[in-house]
Amino acid sequence: MKIEEFKSHFHSGGKFVHLNNSGQALIPKTNRDLAVHWVNEFYEGAAAKFMEAWAQMEGVRGKLATFLGAEASQLSFFQTTASALSQIALSLPLSKGDEVLTWDQEYPSNFYPWRRACEKNGARLIQAPSQNWQTPIEEILSRVTPRTRAIALSWVQYQTGSVTDLRKLSDALKGRGIWLVADIIQGAGVRPFNFKESGFDFVCAGSHKYMCSAYGAAFMIGKKERLEEMFPLEVGAMTYGDPETPKSFDLQPKVGASKFEPGSKAVVEVIAMGATLDLFNEFGIQNIFDEATRVANYLRKGLEERDCKVYSPQGPIITFAPRGDLDMLIKKLTDASVTFAKRGPGIRLSTHAYNRESEIDKVLALV
Repeated sequence: MKIEEFKSHFHSGGKFVHLNNSGQALIPKTNRDLAVHWVNEFYEGAAAKFMEAWAQMEGVRGKLATFLGAEASQLSFFQTTASALSQIALSLPLSKGDEVLTWDQEYPSNFYPWRRACEKNGARLIQAPSQNWQTPIEEILSRVTPRTRAIALSWVQYQTGSVTDLRKLSDALKGRGIWLVADIIQGAGVRPFNFKESGFDFVCAGSHKYMCSAYGAAFMIGKKERLEEMFPLEVGAMTYGDPETPKSFDLQPKVGASKFEPGSKAVVEVIAMGATLDLFNEFGIQNIFDEATRVANYLRKGLEERDCKVYSPQGPIITFAPRGDLDMLIKKLTDASVTFAKRGPGIRLSTHAYNRESEIDKVLALV
């Protein structure tokens, strides 16, 4: 697939310039069409379509797991990334005086579950300081002690796009028994990722950012041995079997990640995400990353030429501060229907492979 064909799957030429892809990205036409198809299926067929929809969802589970370098049995669907992170944090066997390490610039959804877990058990949540908004793993490693029980961080930080080298971190801590947990929502769908190669115990993400899908199809991937160590925080019929499994005092939770899905899932959203995955696989995740980065570098160069302070040296996420009035630029971008986010030291713009240089030119003219 050529790059222009890939871009043609996404809406263009309308009112908005979409440069908040790390907040919410566009969905491709194939995703929209499949979602509409299944809404109509349930409109007409209701329960008669249940088994077909179930099979479709299981197919997407396999596609998504393969896309991220895992097995289907390792992946469970959640409504939000925060729910998945809460499942992990509140299952961690913490004791008084234990420590959990994280970055000081983590998104709140990867802070509060760990805060709650530490408060509940008398443990300490320690935030390693960023260095000029960057996240060198040495800052984390220097704070590891015999009391460290977990390290919970984002693969790509939401403030400036700083990347933590997960494989390097996991290699450095091999054999220590520390739970390694990553929120990968700011990278999955735009950067190549392989769960097995990362060495982490768990990763979590959502569907609505770089995965170019609707809200509600978040997920967790875990190592098989770690999954068996956790009991589901929420339980229902699907924890123990399927809708037809008789209830029993003796029945135990299912083996594998699906035990963390207590009941019905976001059927339409999950199935539609399968169409996005098909598109991504056809074009190639490395090609997506290369194009998103190329467009970002075009933006980065233009910002630097306009004397802006750029805090993001590489990748599709760019946070910058203009040389002039920040609030004035925010108003100009808003009035011009450019989507962005106010983050960290300035404005965050985030590109995807469907963005075009003409959109960047519009933004640079406003800057």
